Amino acid sequence: MDAWLKIWEQLLYSDGRVTAYALLGVAVLTALEFFIPAEPGQGWTGRGRNLVYLILFKVFGLGGIAMWYAFGPRLDLWMPQPSEFERVLLVIANLVTIDFFYYGYHRAQHRFSFMWAIHELHHADAELNATSSYRTYWLEAPVQTILVLTPTLLIFGGIGPTHGLAVVVCSLFFLIFSHANLRLRLGPLGPLGSWVIGPQVHRIHHSRLPGDRDCNFAQFFPVLDRLFGSFHAPGWDEFPPTGAEGLASDASIATAMARPLRIWACGIGRR
Repeated sequence: MDAWLKIWEQLLYSDGRVTAYALLGVAVLTALEFFIPAEPGQGWTGRGRNLVYLILFKVFGLGGIAMWYAFGPRLDLWMPQPSEFERVLLVIANLVTIDFFYYGYHRAQHRFSFMWAIHELHHADAELNATSSYRTYWLEAPVQTILVLTPTLLIFGGIGPTHGLAVVVCSLFFLIFSHANLRLRLGPLGPLGSWVIGPQVHRIHHSRLPGDRDCNFAQFFPVLDRLFGSFHAPGWDEFPPTGAEGLASDASIATAMARPLRIWACGIGRR
């Protein structure tokens, strides 16, 4: 128990810089959202609620990750010494690998009710914007660490702090940018290409329209959706309303935190 608490404390301290980067990104994109919104009229109440979820996600999520580090398998990572060019390629390869594992994990969340139970909170936001990127149930942090990040680490090993920081910064950019309430089509990278995740492509994934359900699962590279037949290329002016049935967007935080327990108590099966 002492080891777990010590690791939890260390993670909370070391994650401060990552959280600062995330909040800066959210602040910049929130400012842009008021100039070119995909959905005009969004207010501050939902954004404030999402920031509370961010705090819960960080504090309790890091506690779950600390449990995995304290009592899970020991990872003896190799330490390569790549050249500068190789470092760039390794960052890209690392992101592709993360996205490959995340894609399977994400599809499973939309397939099985026991996994959807913790993912539903993220999709319940009817006002999709930059703050929605951290509207996430706290259990997502340890589960993604086990199922996505751990196998990625086993492949790439510990390449050093510079590599790790580059992967984190790129991941944060994609995460926050793709959820932003921006009427942004990315020109040739928009409906005709869509080779990197942007606000329009990912908004389709959050759409509450029946025809848009269960598509665009990739976190970074839509080529995975193209490969596995789950890609929905948005039309030029396709910016659908967002939100999921079940948990209300403005439900109390206590209700949202307790809802997975109620879903699990009712049995496990297909959505």
